[in-house]
Amino acid sequence: MNKLSLIAPIGALLLATQVLAADPDPAIEKFRAAYTSGKGLAYVVVTDEKGERVYRYGDASREAAKKEKRGFMLFSCAAPRVFETDRISHRAALAGAKVVQAGEPGFAELDAKYLKGCRNPFVKSALPQTK
Repeated sequence: MNKLSLIAPIGALLLATQVLAADPDPAIEKFRAAYTSGKGLAYVVVTDEKGERVYRYGDASREAAKKEKRGFMLFSCAAPRVFETDRISHRAALAGAKVVQAGEPGFAELDAKYLKGCRNPFVKSALPQTK
């Protein structure tokens, strides 16, 4: 009887995890489509009560998001940030976020905004080098 009482909650937890992993939210699916498209570095603009924040990500994050649907990895100048689709606040932020790929209008301005005040010497511009 004790084994059965342990199996039922574990089964329910696994089932709930599968339900949460499926994203029926059209806004999240729209964000996922924009996030996983393109190539190279891209910017994400998230607007919330604290203002506008600019993050960027690259091909490795894009590929990870194609395999794992529970989150998105975005990077600020100082640190990475994971946005989880099962957290309500993260879902709201992603639903209103805008993805800007290289070559799209506003990409250069977002690149400048991202680098402004960045003291990390390893973070460089995402704009193509012209020779």
